[in-house]
Amino acid sequence: MTGGQAAAGPQPGAATQPQTFILDGQRLRQLRRQHGLSQEELADQAGLSVATVARLERQASAPCRGRTLGRLARALGEQPASTTLRPLDV
Repeated sequence: MTGGQAAAGPQPGAATQPQTFILDGQRLRQLRRQHGLSQEELADQAGLSVATVARLERQASAPCRGRTLGRLARALGEQPASTTLRPLDV
């Protein structure tokens, strides 16, 4: 940026696309077990359905919204990056 230009950010009222990440399902399962949680307990603590947790764990590279990733990380006391393979380019 030069000459006092401001960074272009989202316009007020503009719809933003939620960011999608690729989650490592095996790592998610490993972390859940290390914390002594069942899928049901993790889902409850993260505010997600058991079906969502089970689906994410079954896939080696599961697409996952940023909000979902954040909820799982908080419930596990982990940084979101600890379960993420990479952001998904949309």
